[in-house]
Amino acid sequence: MKNALLSGFLFLVAFAAQAQTADEIIAKHITAIGGTAWEKINTVKTEATLTIQAAPGMEIPMIMTVVNKKAARIEVSAMGMTQVSCINGDQGWANNPFQGKTEPEPLTADQVKEMKQMTDLSGSLYDYKKKGYTVEYLGKEDMEGTDVHKIKVVISPTKTEYALIDPETNMQVKSITVATVDGQEAKSESVFSNFKDVAGVKFPHTIEQNDPGMGASVTTITKITVNEPVDDKIFEMAKK
Repeated sequence: MKNALLSGFLFLVAFAAQAQTADEIIAKHITAIGGTAWEKINTVKTEATLTIQAAPGMEIPMIMTVVNKKAARIEVSAMGMTQVSCINGDQGWANNPFQGKTEPEPLTADQVKEMKQMTDLSGSLYDYKKKGYTVEYLGKEDMEGTDVHKIKVVISPTKTEYALIDPETNMQVKSITVATVDGQEAKSESVFSNFKDVAGVKFPHTIEQNDPGMGASVTTITKITVNEPVDDKIFEMAKK
């Protein structure tokens, strides 16, 4: 009986220490990226170029416009065509002229849910408890010769993120996402670097991605504009 009580007590102590460690790491990370300054960020427009391993030597312009916790629009242009993905509240739409789909079509409920998280400009770790997420510290993991903290973030029953944080800079240097969308589980990875200060918060300006749909790619951000007015009409689905 004593052994059982002792084991239970040690489990609770270990769990409390683990939770505290996760919160300490997250708190340092939030401070490093700007802290409460994120609460003053209402809109972000990102201009970037995208290079894809499948199309070497080709730079693809991309523009992403986000209204915090409300709407997002992504435009990717190449070969005289523009692909648009858009969400506004609980509705979303997209076209894909590269696959012959020139007319806009509504997104599925799962696609809207997946894209909706992009409108959370501060990221999943900021105020994670208020957002209903749970975290777990998984210890350190080697990332190209550097030991980084690994934190598991459960967003929903169908989506989990793993945040890798550099213990020296407290910046998130990698994100691994496992999500089920329309019945299909997909895993994507993003590596973040070249952090720069914009309006008091830190943004990565180089993002290396490995997406099952697109393959390996690198996004190089050329300009970030914060808190400029955004016309709601850009989120409306174009009429056929």
